[in-house]
Amino acid sequence: MPEERTIEAYAVTDANITYRTRSFWGIPIIIVIGWIKTKYVSIFSVEHEEHRLVVLYNGICPVARDDRLRIIGDMDHGKNVGISGMVMVAYRIENLNTGDIYQNY
Repeated sequence: MPEERTIEAYAVTDANITYRTRSFWGIPIIIVIGWIKTKYVSIFSVEHEEHRLVVLYNGICPVARDDRLRIIGDMDHGKNVGISGMVMVAYRIENLNTGDIYQNY
């Protein structure tokens, strides 16, 4: 069961923003008729309690190295996404350097 946490940390990597396929609606015949639904995912690392913690955010969150962040999210095992150890799935990220706030509802 995920555990909700709030942490303040410095980013040690720039955010890598990718998009992944969520679902396909249509008819897969010789010519594909339909559309593919995608969503953006931001991935970056922070220095937390003397080790690196991978943060996943479902959306676009441009984070630069050395940004000071306040992150609210759920701590979970990284096995689901191919990472050994714990990861944080964030739903609110505040960039304390710039004042930007990114939040999923």
